[in-house]
Amino acid sequence: MITPVLLSGGVGSRLWPLSTPESPKQLLRIAGDESLLQAAARRVMGMQEASAPVMVTSRSLGRRLIEHLEEIGCAPAAVLTEPVGRNTAPAAMAAALWAGPDDLLLGLPTDHLVADVEAFRAAIREGVSPAEQGELVIFGIPPTHPHPGLGYMEVGSGPGMKRVRRFVEKPGVETAGRMVESGDYLWNGGMFLARAAVLREAIARLLPVVAETVAEAFSTAARGEDRTIELGDCFEVAPSVSVAKGVWERAERILAVRMDAGWSDIGSWEALGEALGRDELGNVVSGSAVAEAGRCVQVHSDGAKTAVVGVSDVVVAVANGRVLVASRKMWEKAGETIDRLESLF
Repeated sequence: MITPVLLSGGVGSRLWPLSTPESPKQLLRIAGDESLLQAAARRVMGMQEASAPVMVTSRSLGRRLIEHLEEIGCAPAAVLTEPVGRNTAPAAMAAALWAGPDDLLLGLPTDHLVADVEAFRAAIREGVSPAEQGELVIFGIPPTHPHPGLGYMEVGSGPGMKRVRRFVEKPGVETAGRMVESGDYLWNGGMFLARAAVLREAIARLLPVVAETVAEAFSTAARGEDRTIELGDCFEVAPSVSVAKGVWERAERILAVRMDAGWSDIGSWEALGEALGRDELGNVVSGSAVAEAGRCVQVHSDGAKTAVVGVSDVVVAVANGRVLVASRKMWEKAGETIDRLESLF
């Protein structure tokens, strides 16, 4: 059986103010009535090969995320809560310690969009046999455009499973363009499939401090209600590192399965606009907002009536008592300004 691991500890800060620590991206109902977390859970709930999921998240979010899963009738087998976020490698290690050694763990970010659920499931099934045989399997997305903010993997052209030759993290636009044009690269979609024992061994070998710290945090964990396992406070000293950077990029053998399923990480306002669809002027409007006499405007309001008139190439977002106004060229560089704002008020 496949045990889905719902990786739900992130915030999605690049979608501020729509996504905040109090209202993270995985709880947003961006593409319909269900939250991104609910959609991620439902994708695997429909697979006969999958058991109840285990979720890894923060202590502060645990109860709210459980409620979102309960809304769709999903009862997680366990909810591992972290005192602080330490990225996906410690989270994956915690799930691997909880699982039985031969359990197949399917690591899934819960703040992404997948348009073609059947194609998603078919790719997962393709990875089962090699994962059962001890392979570390990751899922690569055929790139649709040169995206400089994503991780790439070189696998060669053609269909079928491929050995990963190398990883390239967040290349520049020109480099990304050459890689996409070559047809030899896939985006790293952040999903993986591996036996728990194989994953534990890889993390212990490549990230020994992570493995040791998380093992101690797991051994001192407190069991709570709703199958919650509160990892010990020593988890805080674990290095913050992604499983991609810490394990996949350093492992000797990684197998990539191509997943052409209409995937988006919605990791930016630009990506959200592409996912929602632009009109003939390149505008995207959502919530209580209008945009007129402008081009390439993206505006969202979660309640306050908002009008954007006569300007172009801007992002305007009103959400969670916060307002963002930024040029499309500069919004990705607004992080320091946003951090300063949050610290001042």
